[in-house]
Amino acid sequence: MTGERWQLLPDLDPEEYEALKADIAANGLRVPVVIDAESGAIVDGHHRQRAVEELEREGVKVPEYRDVRLFADDDERLAFAVGANLFRRHLSRGQRSELVARLRAEGWSLRRIAGVVGVDHKTVAADLSEIGENSPIEVPERVERRGGGSYPARRPTVAPGVVVGRAQDERRARQALATLGDEAPARTLNLRDAERRARFADYQRMRSATEPADSAGGERWELRAGDFATVLDDLDPGSVDLVLTDPPYTDEFGARWVELSELCARVLKPGGVAVFYAGHHNLPEVIFQLGEHLAWLWHIVVVQPGQESRFMATHVHNGHRDLLAYCAGTYQPRRWLRDTITVTTAADKSLHPWQQGLQTPAYLVDMLSDPGGIVLDPCCGSATFGVAAIDAGRRFIGVDVDPVTVGVAADRLREVAAGTENGAAS
Repeated sequence: MTGERWQLLPDLDPEEYEALKADIAANGLRVPVVIDAESGAIVDGHHRQRAVEELEREGVKVPEYRDVRLFADDDERLAFAVGANLFRRHLSRGQRSELVARLRAEGWSLRRIAGVVGVDHKTVAADLSEIGENSPIEVPERVERRGGGSYPARRPTVAPGVVVGRAQDERRARQALATLGDEAPARTLNLRDAERRARFADYQRMRSATEPADSAGGERWELRAGDFATVLDDLDPGSVDLVLTDPPYTDEFGARWVELSELCARVLKPGGVAVFYAGHHNLPEVIFQLGEHLAWLWHIVVVQPGQESRFMATHVHNGHRDLLAYCAGTYQPRRWLRDTITVTTAADKSLHPWQQGLQTPAYLVDMLSDPGGIVLDPCCGSATFGVAAIDAGRRFIGVDVDPVTVGVAADRLREVAAGTENGAAS
């Protein structure tokens, strides 16, 4: 094991190592193996990892327990490795002198070495003197970075990290930390939170690179920026086959569900259907408001295996989405509609934090509208429902209050429409 880049302390003696291995076999990993997010190298836990690998070859299954951390530079990696090991080990004087020499060779100040090793800085000087470094030692107040700038010589080292329970999740943790970069919080996250933060960071960068648009359109799609209550005034009454939308679930949206109901009643064809994604906390009020101008049709449940949300106020683990179906006038059934849809893939959130998956809207567009008909989304976000409409040979009209989001959706629909046309041509 000697020679590992971050294995700064001497190897455990055979008796200590066997005791560690026996404890891991009986109790699992009590302390995670720390992985460098940039390189994938072990920064702390070389002996623990070796024990796990040996146990697995011997037929003993040990659950993985890894802490993937994003370090700013080698200096932070060194500081962490030293601090983590000294927390658990007692060094002889010879071992301490060897560690002091290695840290000094990395450019650490005497006082910083003393702080992490746990001795007086004069003792550090004596250790260095014993191994042949006899020149006068300058003890700086600050240490200069190689890339410019400086930091306190005895600053604490806190590296952002992600704890994972499986070796196969290590790559995902490293990718999330790489995406976050300087935006990663200086604390440990679980994998789900890290990936959520990484998606949002990607989303913000994408928004900053997108040109806002007040309107955009193609042969079979149209987007408008603004409030749905006003920018659709020119839409002909009774012209829309299907309204499919996912409005905000916030309290601020409030009575706007009534306005949505009124809009749908005006633009839908007689017997046309409107399907609304709805949140859980105010569902009774939403149902009531939508019924102001539309007739109740059905409740559709979208089951999301492995995609649970937790509602802390009620202590509920939720694994489904509620979709509320209404119609304009009397509904004339044309196809048998399933009211339970099980999704098999997670939604891509790269274009919008509330972005829905494509599987459910693709099914609803196919079942509740006809080829060539108009699908309307008054709160379209990144236009996932527009993608479903174009793919199914429908026309799409989408509205969003944010011109940047309209720009994002326009870029997406241009690409989808081009792909559809190329596919038809071939």
